[in-house]
Amino acid sequence: MLKYDEMLLMLRLEPLDRTAKTAFAAACAQRLVPLSDRYALQVGDSRLERLGVIVSAAWEAASGRDVEASRLSEEAELMVPDEDDEGWTAGRAYAGNAAAAAAYALRTWLTNDPQEAAWAARQLFDAADLAYSQANPGGSFVTEEQDRASLESPVVQSAISAIQRDLEAIENARPSFEVRQRAEAEGRDWAAAVP
Repeated sequence: MLKYDEMLLMLRLEPLDRTAKTAFAAACAQRLVPLSDRYALQVGDSRLERLGVIVSAAWEAASGRDVEASRLSEEAELMVPDEDDEGWTAGRAYAGNAAAAAAYALRTWLTNDPQEAAWAARQLFDAADLAYSQANPGGSFVTEEQDRASLESPVVQSAISAIQRDLEAIENARPSFEVRQRAEAEGRDWAAAVP
């Protein structure tokens, strides 16, 4: 069983250069774009359709192109719904995870901080955990047994595996277009399986 260890993730991200950290964070965000797109279509929120453009900008930054990272990061942050607002749905939460991951990817570029990249990965993990809880509602509080069941579930294990594959590809200097293509394809497949 794979485990999600954010501290270990940060230790592995630390020695990577800014472009590599950004590419990793962009891959995490890319995997969530299909969930955000699905929600945008369901509710007719054209603003969320911009998220793909913002994630593309993170990839461009990771490739050394000049982007308006600060402005785009702020735009993505504005797409993250307030948890206290009425109308919470899983779809809205997934869209929020995607927007937050995009913002973290661009902030990774701006700051070269491995924590920002780790937070992008956390969004993917949190979305998987939510998908598990949506498929297995368990009451008003989470027990240790429910936590373990979530971690062992196929949806959470696939997210952790994706995070690890993307990090290994980046550590091994795989071309970012290759990492992006895999994240796009696997993100579409994963979104189709997530409730």
